[in-house]
Formats: sequence, C-alpha cells, structure tokens
Amino acid sequence: MTLETIYYIGQTIAAAGILGSLVAIWLQQKLATKIARADMTERTLGKFYDAMELMAQDPDLALHYIRLIRGEVPSDEAITARLVWFFSMMMQAHSSSYFLWRDKLSDERTIDPHNKTLLVHLKVPLFNREWERTRKRGTFPADYMAYVEKLRLEADREAKAKHSPKTEGYPAR
Repeated sequence: MTLETIYYIGQTIAAAGILGSLVAIWLQQKLATKIARADMTERTLGKFYDAMELMAQDPDLALHYIRLIRGEVPSDEAITARLVWFFSMMMQAHSSSYFLWRDKLSDERTIDPHNKTLLVHLKVPLFNREWERTRKRGTFPADYMAYVEKLRLEADREAKAKHSPKTEGYPAR
C-alpha cells in the first residue's frame, strides 16, 4: 500500500465522519424542534384554559355565559362587560395560537381547539358584534382578521350544507 492510497483512505474516512456528524446534528435538531413545538403547544393551550378557568372560578359568570351562548342576553351591563372582556381574552389566546401555527411553531393540536371555540363564540350576537367592532378598528393584524373571516365563511357554508334539504332519490323537476 502506497502512501497516496493511505492518504485517500484517510480522506474517505474523514468525509464519512463529517457526513455522520451532519446526520447526527440534523437528527438532534429535528428532535429539539419537536420538543419546542410540544412546549409551545402546552403553553398556548395553557393560555386558552386560563381564560376558561375564569368561568370555573365564578359560577355566576359561568351561568350568564351559558345563557348567552343559548341566546339570552344579560340585562346587567356589568355582566355584559365581563362577558365581552372574556371574549376579548379568548380572541387574544386565539390570535397567539394562530401566529404560532402560521409560523410553524405549533401544529393543529393547538389551533383546532381555538378555532372551534372561536366559531361557537362568533355565532353569539354579542360576541359577533364585538368581533366586528374589533375588526373595524383594526385591533389585530390584517392576516389574522382574514384568517378568522375565512373560518367564519367555511363554518357558514358547512352549516348551510347540513341544513339544506337533500334531493337524493327525488326526480328532477
């Protein structure tokens, strides 16, 4: 074996070592990203549940909230103001979740519960008026407001599709 052959073997082993190190770093980074996303998901959902905890701590407010969801508007302005404040907190939690999801720092496990809750809230006239007021004032960034409007449109389409009469099996007129 010549000195030149030993040199090439050494270079090949060094290149393989570098490639192996790069693969190890890539795997480590991939795992670190998963851990960071899991942590971000937990924190974001924590903000969401912190807002919901307000209802658990105040049974009277929770009762007014349930009545509002069912269509009964509170006659007490202080209760109405607290419910609007609660909705604003939910909107803040949803916007945080949206931006983390948009930037790929969290996944659907974070945004989906927020989306579903937001859509329930936007069906309530009081909360819907508050959303419209917030939207007109430009409280949130335009891309977030566009996302919420897209959610609303999709939910409206789904609701109409569920409630439209089915014509299967009936002859065309």
